[in-house]
Amino acid sequence: MNSPESTTPDVPAVLDEVRRWHPQPPVAGSAAEAEGLARFQQFFQPLAPERIEQLIERTYGQDVYFNDTLKVVRGRVALRDYLLDSAQGAAECRVLFDEVTRTAVGEHHLRWRMMIRFKRFAGGRETWSTGMSHIRLSAHGLVVYQQDYWNAADGLFQHIPILGGAIRAIKRRL
Repeated sequence: MNSPESTTPDVPAVLDEVRRWHPQPPVAGSAAEAEGLARFQQFFQPLAPERIEQLIERTYGQDVYFNDTLKVVRGRVALRDYLLDSAQGAAECRVLFDEVTRTAVGEHHLRWRMMIRFKRFAGGRETWSTGMSHIRLSAHGLVVYQQDYWNAADGLFQHIPILGGAIRAIKRRL
């Protein structure tokens, strides 16, 4: 799937693999599809440790592939650990979903805005970023594939001391 020197997964190959493992997404307009999408959106309202523990098994499949551009994880246990760690670093984090589109192959693109208020960065003020998630649901409505697309430099890195100043300096020169 990856060349030995590559640390970035071959996303099309990973998606093909997930499609082989889960060849039948929920039928368009079915209860499984509607409930799976609703659970996915509710999972992030807010993204908090107690909600992660409570909702992850009802939202994500055991064999989920997850890539949020910051980290790639496989499996629900690894995803839970990563999300718990992320949520504990935030005073508040929530995702507002603006649009959901079903693709011709039964997957979904969800356009969103994410608000994070960091405990240690940005003086505790709200920081916003926009992005999109590409998800595939299992036949039972669990997320088995999630690939996020967003600008981590604007949404996260620019608020980290020293690194943020370097990013802003680079942007000014472009």
